[in-house]
Amino acid sequence: MKKIVVSLVIVLSTITAATAQTAEEIIAKSIQARGGAAKLNALKSMRMENVISVMGMEIPSTSVIVHKRGMRNETEVMGQKIVVGVDGNKGWMVNPMTGSTTPIPLPDDQLKSSMSQMDLSGMANYKAAGATVELLGKEAVDGNDAYKIKMTTKEGGVSTYFISAKNFYPIRMDMSGEVNGQAVSAQTKMSDYRVIDGIAFPFLMEVNSPQGAVVVNTKKLEVNPTVDESIFVQPKN
Repeated sequence: MKKIVVSLVIVLSTITAATAQTAEEIIAKSIQARGGAAKLNALKSMRMENVISVMGMEIPSTSVIVHKRGMRNETEVMGQKIVVGVDGNKGWMVNPMTGSTTPIPLPDDQLKSSMSQMDLSGMANYKAAGATVELLGKEAVDGNDAYKIKMTTKEGGVSTYFISAKNFYPIRMDMSGEVNGQAVSAQTKMSDYRVIDGIAFPFLMEVNSPQGAVVVNTKKLEVNPTVDESIFVQPKN
């Protein structure tokens, strides 16, 4: 009897070891699910048309991004156009809602956040970027099992990704940081994935933070459009 029990323990241990997945393996499957590293690394520019739902308002927004080069976002609020631009490592903003149409520099925290969005390859190159990952187990996200993975950048920034155990799409991301010297946190849920030019993109994002909830619906997404990079340059006063 003792020998049978020992044998069963050995067999079960072997099965568990064989089926256990590391954080690196889960991320590799997620990258493949989205289209593969080659496709993601070939993503050099994007243009998106979104509708942002916040505080009962539907706000149209357009974003143009060139991979690690620049970005421009235009949002129309109550008939006023707010423009945010990043040109390399410099950022600027025109916000007539503040009573001024003169470009001003982006605050450092907002610039850092905007620049992080300019890496269109997603998690495809996290190792080369010096980030480390840790599997924290599984957790349900809206009733769906997900792998919980902590990612720490070489600068010390921490994000927690929830990757679907069913299709390996990222379905939630939790992150924290500082804005204007104050600690902030945000939870982003991603859904309604659609494949454009061989790459899966979430067309619905729900962002929750202590400041409130925002829903971003993507209405149109273009992959690798030709972009006139002069749109990233700060206008002259």
